[in-house]
Amino acid sequence: MPRRPQIYYLSRTIICLTVLLSLGTLFIPLSSPLLMPVDIGLRTYLIFIGTVMAHESVHGHLGRTRAANFWWGRIALLPSMVPFTNFRKTHQLHHAHTNLPELDPDHFMKSRNFFELVLRALAMPHHWFLWLRKRGRIKPSDLIELLLNYLGIAVVYAVVLAVIGPTRLLWGMVPPLALVSVLLWYPFAVQTHEGFSTGSAVSRSHNYYGRFMYWFSLGLSMHRVHHQQPKLSWIELRPFVVPVPRGLSRWMPQRDIQLQ
Repeated sequence: MPRRPQIYYLSRTIICLTVLLSLGTLFIPLSSPLLMPVDIGLRTYLIFIGTVMAHESVHGHLGRTRAANFWWGRIALLPSMVPFTNFRKTHQLHHAHTNLPELDPDHFMKSRNFFELVLRALAMPHHWFLWLRKRGRIKPSDLIELLLNYLGIAVVYAVVLAVIGPTRLLWGMVPPLALVSVLLWYPFAVQTHEGFSTGSAVSRSHNYYGRFMYWFSLGLSMHRVHHQQPKLSWIELRPFVVPVPRGLSRWMPQRDIQLQ
């Protein structure tokens, strides 16, 4: 198992590659409309990986200090255009009050149908801010940090816009941002908390079977283990992966749901 400094460097390298590729590929003109689905699909996954690494930063897996984790978290979320401030505050509350309607900010994703779920996934970053403000958890220092975070995002994308033009930026970013919202919040939030149990820690969240889901999500598939042992980084969750049981499809994601 890698040591802590090695884990930091591994995850930071992933962040650098994710940001470089997700933004850098915007500068490549598409010679054919047939390339657009490939372009959108690739950027969707890269943005998704960035959010996974930002999740690592909230738990202190990107550096020894709080400042290091916060800076790398902000960088990891650049491709998603989401400020790190709201995410770090709400995710800590999600761990402390998992599935409790008034205390868990992510309980917002419990939906009556898939269409409503998609709308809630798209609205989630704004919901975080409104949820925190309604409960008096936004301090003046948070507003300053939030403003500077948005300013940094605006500057980066203003430069991109000036070079590639509005059409390329629109088609290069809007579809991936919509798709990554669903990819992130449906399989790795709603499905990993299906039932929204408020019972034992074992029943409040679920894992996915198999190494494919583990590597695809860089550990986000191991949701129950993560909730029980949040001090483990994504690479340290690998020994807990359970193979897909016989009789279950290896091509469809399967969850290990333990209800009590």
